[in-house]
Amino acid sequence: MIQITETAAEKIKLLMSQQELSAEGGLRIYANSGCCSNSSYGMALENKQHPEDNVFDSQGVRVLVDPASFAQLEGASVEYYKDDNAEGFTILKPKAKSSCGCGGNCNCGGSCNC
Repeated sequence: MIQITETAAEKIKLLMSQQELSAEGGLRIYANSGCCSNSSYGMALENKQHPEDNVFDSQGVRVLVDPASFAQLEGASVEYYKDDNAEGFTILKPKAKSSCGCGGNCNCGGSCNC
């Protein structure tokens, strides 16, 4: 499962209330697959889930994740940060399961062509 910190959940709930999401809506978390540093993660508020989505609650936030992204994000956490220069959300990806052939850490099993 993907964990949302308490601080991040408070901010997400505020944003969700401002968007007036439907009961089927929630926070979509997704992964754009890539290898090593090419992997990217994102979030968006959506009004409805897709039939194939993994749907669960974390800190009172309804989370929607497609199956391919769920496999990549298992064990990740969503955190909220704020400092003098910026504030926002970040997705901390889970630890890599193997080392990549290029010396980076990723979940490609060392089969990437970087």
